[in-house]
Amino acid sequence: MQNYSFLKPSNKLGIVINEKSYYCTIYYVEDDIVTVIADENIELPEQNIDINIYAEDGVYSAVSRIVSVSELNGQYFYRLSFPVNIRYSQRREFLRANIETDFILSVKIDGEEADRIETKTKNLCAKGLCFVANHQIKTYSTLDLSLFLEGKQINTKAEIVYINPVRINNAFKFLTAVTFLDITQEEMNFITLQCMKFKN
Repeated sequence: MQNYSFLKPSNKLGIVINEKSYYCTIYYVEDDIVTVIADENIELPEQNIDINIYAEDGVYSAVSRIVSVSELNGQYFYRLSFPVNIRYSQRREFLRANIETDFILSVKIDGEEADRIETKTKNLCAKGLCFVANHQIKTYSTLDLSLFLEGKQINTKAEIVYINPVRINNAFKFLTAVTFLDITQEEMNFITLQCMKFKN
């Protein structure tokens, strides 16, 4: 692989150790070293690691090693050996983040709008969202969803994944999850990048 443009500074990078991901931001790229800033103040030891690099066109997975760790003003910097065994995946890892953003859900029965819900997400990923509804949505309904995220509007058909009754402030609500049905790959990439920024 000759083009390493996915390693550009500001891209997110996940260090995977024992199936747990530690998220970082690429800070500086040299000929044989990639320096990243840890999103959380966790000092990881020098060791071999798997990494996922989140670029605009998808996820790049590779093998690397934590060469050294330094700390400055409460932030940890990891120096990683240059990635090897790089694999590209257009499909993004569906990182879920507790992002609250506006959306509109149009509930249709037999083609007619039976309900319109305007509220905020509880959490979000590239394939769906979760929110708290005041009433239970009929599972056989057709759902049209408009999501408003960072100045962008994303429109998609949706389908209910689950509805769980919950008690909030002495009132029953419904924790509702929906999956996006016809979202584009570009829109999925955009949502995932926003989720990665939120993790920072």
